[in-house]
Amino acid sequence: MTDRRLIEVAFPLKQASLDSVHEKNVRHGHISTLHIWPARRPLAACRAALIATLLPDPGDPEERREILARLGGVVKEKVTAKRLPDGQIEETVEEYTEGGILHWGRESDPDLDWFRQRIREAYGGRPPRVLDPFAGGGAIPLEAMRLGCEATAVDINPVAWFILKCTLEYPQRLAGQTRPLPDFVLQDREFMESFFKAQGLSGASLAAELKKLGLDDEASTLRLPGMEPDANLRADLAWHVRAWGWWVLQRARADLERFYPTVDGKPTVAYLWARTVTCKNCRAMLPLLKTRWLVKKGRKRVLLTMEPNDKRTGVVFGIDEKPPNGKDVGQGTMSRAGAKCPCCGSIMTMSDLRLEGQADRLGTVLTAVVIKGDRFKEYRLPEPEENLIVLDAESELNDVFAEVPFGKPEEKIVEDAKRNTWCVHYGVNQFDKLFTGRQLLALGTFVKHIRDAHEAMSIAGYSMGWAEAVHGYLALSLDRLADRSSTVCRPDPTPTQSGVINTFSRFALPMTWDFIEAVTIGEYSGGFSGAVEWVAKVAEQAQSFIGAPNPVVLQTSATQDLGMGFDVIATDPPYYDAIGYSVLMDFFYVWLRR
Repeated sequence: MTDRRLIEVAFPLKQASLDSVHEKNVRHGHISTLHIWPARRPLAACRAALIATLLPDPGDPEERREILARLGGVVKEKVTAKRLPDGQIEETVEEYTEGGILHWGRESDPDLDWFRQRIREAYGGRPPRVLDPFAGGGAIPLEAMRLGCEATAVDINPVAWFILKCTLEYPQRLAGQTRPLPDFVLQDREFMESFFKAQGLSGASLAAELKKLGLDDEASTLRLPGMEPDANLRADLAWHVRAWGWWVLQRARADLERFYPTVDGKPTVAYLWARTVTCKNCRAMLPLLKTRWLVKKGRKRVLLTMEPNDKRTGVVFGIDEKPPNGKDVGQGTMSRAGAKCPCCGSIMTMSDLRLEGQADRLGTVLTAVVIKGDRFKEYRLPEPEENLIVLDAESELNDVFAEVPFGKPEEKIVEDAKRNTWCVHYGVNQFDKLFTGRQLLALGTFVKHIRDAHEAMSIAGYSMGWAEAVHGYLALSLDRLADRSSTVCRPDPTPTQSGVINTFSRFALPMTWDFIEAVTIGEYSGGFSGAVEWVAKVAEQAQSFIGAPNPVVLQTSATQDLGMGFDVIATDPPYYDAIGYSVLMDFFYVWLRR
C-alpha cells in the first residue's frame, strides 16, 4: 500500500467514457429526469472518480488490475448490421463494457459492496466525509452516498439547493418508510390497478385486491374512509407522490376542462400555433411559419395548406393528408430574409419583425389541432369557439394569480451577450410573455392546487417531513410542466402520440415563430400526469440504492466556513455559461418561488 491515491496511478478512462455516453440514453429513474440542470455530470464518471480518489493505490500491479476490473469491467466489441435505403448492408462496430459497476443498472452489483468495504477499511472502519462545494445537480454527492460516505452538498443557487434536497435528502431520510395510501385514491380503479401491478400482483390476486376495495362489479363490500388499511395499502414515498399528484390533477381538471374541449369524440393532444404580424404593404394578417409540414416522417406526411382569403386580409388554413411531392412543398413564410406575405408577396424583414415585436404588435393564430388517432396523431382545423376559449382564459388570469404569492410571473428576462435570450429583441422581455393565456392559467391553477395539497396533507395527519418531501416532488413536477408549456416548445415531427419538444431542449430562450401547446390536464406528452410519473420514478430509484448516512444539504457560498475534517473535497470546476446559470435558473425560480 502506498500514500498515493489510485487515481494518481490508474483510472478506467475508456470504460467510464463508454458508460457515461450510455447514460445519456437512460430515461426513467435517472436523476437527470428529475429537473434540468445545465452542468450535470454523468453518474458513471463521478462514481469512478470518487472510488479512485477514495482508495489508495495498492502498489501491487496485479491487485491494481483486479480493482480496475471490478470498477470498470472489460471493453468488448459487437458488430451491428443496418440495411441502407439502396439495399446494401452497413456494418458498424460498437464498443461496450462487460462487468464493472459503472454501467447504469449495475448499482446493485455485489462488487459495489466490495468497494464500500474497501473504502471503509482505508479510513479505519469509518465512512469518509466527502464535500462538494459546487454540488449543482447532485451527481457527485449522490455517488458519494452510494459508496457509503458522509456527503455534504453545497450550492448557493436556490434551484440547485432544492434539486439537491429532492435528489439526496428526502429519498435517504424516508427510505424504507411507508404510509397508508390516502383514501381518495382507493376508489380510483386505474390508480389502484397500477399500484397493485407494481407490487407484482396480476390475474386472480390482482382481481382479489381490487374486489376488496369495491372496484369490481361483483364486489359485495366497499372499503369506507376511516377503515383500518390493509398491509397491501401502505406505500412508499414515490407512490404518495403519485397519489397526491392525482389529487392535484383532479382539481385542476375540474377548473380547466372547459378550456380543452373535445370535438367529435376525439381527445385533443395539443394545439399548433403561429405568431402573426401585419404586412407593412397590404396590411393583411401574415402568419410566421418556419414550415407547413405537420408530419413528414417515412410514409406519414401531413401538410398545412395556406391560401389568401377572399378579401386578401389574411389566410385560410387547410389540412392535406396526401400532399404532392416537390422541393418547395411545405415551405413556410419565414426565411433568413424575413417573412413573405402570402397575399401580396412583400417581405417583412427581420428588422421589421423586431420593431413590431418591441411595439407589442405581434399576435398569434391557432393553425391546427392535434388529436388522438387509432395509431398515429391526427390533425384537424380549429373550431371557431376554440379561439374564443383562449380569450376566456386570459380574462381569468388575474383571479387565479390573486391566490398565488408574487402574482403573475412578470419578472424581466435579462438579455445576455451570447444571444441565448434572443426573444428579448422581439418584445418577449418578461417571463409571462413566454406563455399563452391558457398556458399561464393552467400553470397558475396547478400552483394553487399544489399549495393546497400541503395543507391537505397536514390535515390528513402526515408528518412534517413526509408532507414536505411529497410537496417538494410536486413542485418539481410543476417545473417539468412549465418546461413543456411555453411558446418556446416545438412540435415533435414523429407520427406518434407524443409530440412536445421542451423549452430547454437547449439552454436558451430563442424566438420561436410556430410552437405547440400541450394539454396540461391530458395523458399525453406535456401533461401534468406525465410530469408526476417522471419525478416519482426518480424518487423510487433513489430510495432503492441509497444506504449511507444522512447527507447534509446547504444553501450557502462555497467560501463559507464549513469546518474541518473532510477527507475529500470532490467537485468539478464551478463553470456555468450565461444561459446555464442565469436565464435557465431564473425561468424555474419564477415557478419555484410560487
